Amino acid sequence: MSVKFTSKGLSMLLACTLSLSVPVTAYSQGSHQVRITMTVDKQPLQQVLETLGKKHGYQLFYNASLVKGIKVSANLKQADINQVMSRLLANTNLQYSIKGKTIVITSSAKGQQGKTLLKGRVVDNTGVGLPGVNIYTKDRTQLAVTDLDGNFAFAKPLTRGVVVNFTSVGMKSQRITYNGESTLKIVMVEDVNELEDVVVTGVVNKMKNSFTGSAATFTGAQLKGVGTQNAIASLKTLDPSFNVLDSEFGSDPNRMPDIEIRGKSSLISTRDELAEDPNQPLFILDGFESSLEAIYNLDMNRIASITILKDAASTAIYGSKASNGVVVVETIKPKSGRLHLTYNGSANVQWADLTSYNLMNSAEKLEFEKLVGRYSNFSNTEQELRLMQSYNQKLSDIARGVDTYWLSEPLRTGLNHRHSVYAEGGEGAFMFGLGFSYNGVTGIMKDSKRDNISGNIDLTYRLNKLQFSNKFSLDNTDSQNPMVSFSEYAKANPYYMKYNEDGGVDRWLEYTDDIKASNPLYDASLNSYSKSGGFSLSDKFIAEYTPIHEMKIRARFGITHTNSESKNFYSPRSTAYYETEYTKRGSYSWGQTRTNKYEGELTLTYAKVLKDVHMFNLALGGYLSQTNSTYNGYSAVGFPMGDYDLPSFANGYPEGGKPGYSENISRSVSGYAIGSYSYDNRYLLDFSYRVNGSSVFGRNKHYIGTWAVGLAWNIHNEKFIKDNIDGISYLKLRASIGNPGNQNFSSSATLTTFRYNFNSFNYFGMSTSMAQLGNPNLEWQTTIDRNIGFDITILNDRLKLVGDYYYKTTDPLLITIDMPASSGATNNQIYKNFGKQTSKGFTGQATYYIIRQIKNRLWWNVRGTLRTGKTELSGIGNQLESFNSKEREGDNRSTKRYYDGASTDDIWVVRSAGIDPATGREIFIKKNGELTYDFSYDDEVIVGNSRPTIEGVLGTSFSWKGLSVSADFRYRVGGYSFNSVLFNKVENISTSSLIYNQDKRALYDRWQKPGDQAQFKDIANSVSTPMSSRFVQRDNSWSLESLRIGYEFSPELAHRFGMSSIRFNAYMNDIFRLTTIKQERGTSYPYARSVSFALSLTL
Repeated sequence: MSVKFTSKGLSMLLACTLSLSVPVTAYSQGSHQVRITMTVDKQPLQQVLETLGKKHGYQLFYNASLVKGIKVSANLKQADINQVMSRLLANTNLQYSIKGKTIVITSSAKGQQGKTLLKGRVVDNTGVGLPGVNIYTKDRTQLAVTDLDGNFAFAKPLTRGVVVNFTSVGMKSQRITYNGESTLKIVMVEDVNELEDVVVTGVVNKMKNSFTGSAATFTGAQLKGVGTQNAIASLKTLDPSFNVLDSEFGSDPNRMPDIEIRGKSSLISTRDELAEDPNQPLFILDGFESSLEAIYNLDMNRIASITILKDAASTAIYGSKASNGVVVVETIKPKSGRLHLTYNGSANVQWADLTSYNLMNSAEKLEFEKLVGRYSNFSNTEQELRLMQSYNQKLSDIARGVDTYWLSEPLRTGLNHRHSVYAEGGEGAFMFGLGFSYNGVTGIMKDSKRDNISGNIDLTYRLNKLQFSNKFSLDNTDSQNPMVSFSEYAKANPYYMKYNEDGGVDRWLEYTDDIKASNPLYDASLNSYSKSGGFSLSDKFIAEYTPIHEMKIRARFGITHTNSESKNFYSPRSTAYYETEYTKRGSYSWGQTRTNKYEGELTLTYAKVLKDVHMFNLALGGYLSQTNSTYNGYSAVGFPMGDYDLPSFANGYPEGGKPGYSENISRSVSGYAIGSYSYDNRYLLDFSYRVNGSSVFGRNKHYIGTWAVGLAWNIHNEKFIKDNIDGISYLKLRASIGNPGNQNFSSSATLTTFRYNFNSFNYFGMSTSMAQLGNPNLEWQTTIDRNIGFDITILNDRLKLVGDYYYKTTDPLLITIDMPASSGATNNQIYKNFGKQTSKGFTGQATYYIIRQIKNRLWWNVRGTLRTGKTELSGIGNQLESFNSKEREGDNRSTKRYYDGASTDDIWVVRSAGIDPATGREIFIKKNGELTYDFSYDDEVIVGNSRPTIEGVLGTSFSWKGLSVSADFRYRVGGYSFNSVLFNKVENISTSSLIYNQDKRALYDRWQKPGDQAQFKDIANSVSTPMSSRFVQRDNSWSLESLRIGYEFSPELAHRFGMSSIRFNAYMNDIFRLTTIKQERGTSYPYARSVSFALSLTL
């Protein structure tokens, strides 16, 4: 819900930027009680007004043409401001209005000798008057500006047929033809496309039509048009290059999403290997570096715009940190005027999507166990009796209706609510904004929640040619996670009852010498917990000085403090400890990370236009930062039974364990030059060069230069287009090349570090051992990024097309490799540079307006996005064979391999000819085409690629007066997946795995007798199955990602309820998903479907 309180007194700051207004500004204390002494004799009125403003702190707005040639005389002593203005404007055709320290001078109807003059009022769509609106005729011979209430009047009568323009910052311009009216009412609406026409890079802002890079800008309204969850989820729908990867953690509110923009630039891709994700884009918030979690937590109502910088021409300004793309977030700025209070709120309902699960019911599972021989394979009579007793008991329970649906037990309906309040105001030189927001998320799994509270203070102050702004924010997050993974409930067999005869929860579902099946409800009922919290403070100060119109000097300084803490307790009663020594049951772990980051930047920008066709822009600057982080933590084991969950009750540290502590300091410094040139807004050039220094890389490789060049051609501005072809509004071709870098690596990678051995002493004292072997020659990882793109708007703005082809080469890669034990390092891995990775692909967007009647508030469009891409490795040789061995035979086997000429997304398995109908055994295909029963990794080949051939979003939007409807569908075509469910829950079911439930296909689709045409092997064969092409399936999908229905009541109807406007929106997200592959999703935490509601009220 959104409630907005506003007054007529809106900011005159908007008028400061209008070329037709002449502001006179000065600053002093006091108000209308100021007493003024003045003596002037036939002095120009404009000069007198400037002196008045500077000396007594008033801000005056008027058109210079109104006061031109007027001279005044006055002799005043201790007069108030009204007496002064009345005397100065006496005997003129001018009038004035005063609010606070702001004075607006306009023309009056006096002295026109009975002539009818055009006058009127300009308001917004809520009926509130707009001050500072510039009004002028086409030839600019008649000028006017609205007063504080939006009223205006021309000084001279107008000729019929003359065109009158109305312009105001942030509003759509209006143009009317004067037909002799004496009074006009003009309604101006907010220009939601204004931000889209500006590319906000975080360093310098550029107009889209003069920019050569590939970038996409989305307003806060567009983000909220998709959903109310968070900005990351909305960007996934809006831009094809912004990819949020699927995860086993589904809709877990405490798990940060994995993001990539236009593919990967690094071979290493998981946070488990590095403290940072080396494929994650750089996030910029209000000009300063930020984090994914900060953007994830950011209240969407605070966002003014988000710009995604994609190619080298747009990202290279960030040098060594930009090869994965840059996401630039700008928050709203306070508006001046009387107190302006805005409340926003929304409600969200979520429930689990379990359609991907295909588990057996109780009768099916018991029949499967019987067929695989669980109750017939015994070694002695005693075991036979136990097994038969177990079987008969389960058969009896099934006969009386026991068929437990375990998947529903850990789930609930998630009810989420968000609230934010923002107060803004100020007069003249000073503006302020105060914000507070709360986001309470209850996850769809019990004991899963995330509460976020944030506040912000925005201040802006102008003093002549200086402007100061400061943004302070604080953020506190508390989260809790369920102690039992969703997969544990999916494993529980349906022939077990949840509760015993007394209604209690037993520790074991079944506990015998042969079968030990734990009860996930019991573990969930214990006093175990997993909690974490984070607190951050951030202050960003910006000072800007404009010595001349063409030049600006900006200094920025930011400091960010974060403190994150986690603590986990596992009860000694947990079934995980049933075989653990009694004194070591139960565990507690605690960890805390404190980080302080300091940033400073100085930038000088200069812009000049020569002969109306040559436009130059140049920015020179320097940036430095330092990040200090400390971590300390410990683990303890051995807790007594009961509610003794504090570390003081622990028996001691784990075997070989001790408290941990580490400090990390990383520094970076850079200097940059950014320039652009435009000839007649037709031929465009952008260039940038940045020298980067960082402590992350080796002491011999601390510095590197990154560069980028972009070219573009605005074909629509060519005469042969403008004079000969109608309907082409925008037609641009662009190309860029550059080498942005990647700095998302641990700073300890280059350092050889040692560890103290507290339990080992020698003659010299405590001994040390090598912890990590550093690489002082470690080079920066840079990517040559090439891009060719186009922007087209044709058919009288009905059709818009945007396309980009990219070709990125990362050379050399930065890779961790295993070191021999003889190196002596405890951590036997080292970072090295070798190999090359090439990523190439295409992203495109298209929008077509089937109906486009903007004046009648009627339009209907269809739109679509697409992306396609692939990667290729080279220069690897056999240096990553240890990686390949782990992928083949490690604890977490996969189909990923690292070979020259192959893609990291390729699926490597041995081809299969299927199951032999005579024997139920699998027949494999060798590389040479021969058939065999014998499996060999030497016969592995590529059978598919996990990255789809093409994927994107298809959508439509319809709007008629107050009604609006939009829908977005995601599609995925041409990709393959290794179906892990078939591999682990249909085959590879060992005797010990029978305590878990399995996929139905294990019963119905496995070979049972000679002659069966089956996809899966002999049901009685429990021998481990190797990975083969039988488990690789085509993965095409179609899903409804977002559906929105909204209605805005007419002003007349809203006024009946005492409101200026009333808007209602309802959202549905991820409601259905159709796919060609039956595979469980969100195994650790399910995916969710959601419905949201939002109400906006303006008083």
